Amino acid sequence: MPVIAAVLTALALQLVGLSGESEPADEPDAASASGTPSAKSEPFAVSARSENEAGCMALPRQVSTPKDRAELVSGGDVDAVIRRNDGARAGALKTGLTLEGGAESLTVTSIEIEPKSPRAAGPFDGTLLCEEGAGGEPKIQLFADLDKPRPVFVTGEHSTRQYFKDKVITLGPGEQVNLSATFQADKGSRAFGLVIHYVRNGKERTLPVPAPKGVRYAVTGYAERYGSVYRGSSSGVYSRDEDTRP
Repeated sequence: MPVIAAVLTALALQLVGLSGESEPADEPDAASASGTPSAKSEPFAVSARSENEAGCMALPRQVSTPKDRAELVSGGDVDAVIRRNDGARAGALKTGLTLEGGAESLTVTSIEIEPKSPRAAGPFDGTLLCEEGAGGEPKIQLFADLDKPRPVFVTGEHSTRQYFKDKVITLGPGEQVNLSATFQADKGSRAFGLVIHYVRNGKERTLPVPAPKGVRYAVTGYAERYGSVYRGSSSGVYSRDEDTRP
């Protein structure tokens, strides 16, 4: 009886997948969102970075808690205040993208913008935070108008020519390609995602692009007036401005 019981137990464990031998895992079919590409499983890597020059962040509501106000006026963690209040870059969000090839060549056929809402909402008018900063020079420049129902990348700030309509990006093994994407909004506010469409070995695939660390993909136009306006200095300290216009 003990032998029969042991055999039955082993069979039961195999049926539910709890035995010591595990089935081989499927080989990943997606590209890495960060880090260095692996020659075996990762076709390419993509990373994003913030490239905004001096500008402003807008919040949908007024900064009201003592903790948030203290962070601003003392030069504390302003980024945390922005995150807690769902802030967005005002006017234009500039993001740098770096694509790094893996072991095989592939072709990026498009980078798609996926809005979180069908249309833009009204511009954020709660609090405006304006700071100092610096930016870099990109290799490939892309522009997108987030006020449009279906935003796409175009070749210039005032252009209507879609970048990926007649262009692709060929990524060779180990090759790096730098891009700069500017997402603009004049009338409304919008959050969105980014997805790369590419072809490798004749197969079409996609890869979501993670947002830069501490930043979300969101942009808002300027409001006529705000509940409060804070202006920053090079030391990182913010002071409240009596003028509530941007």
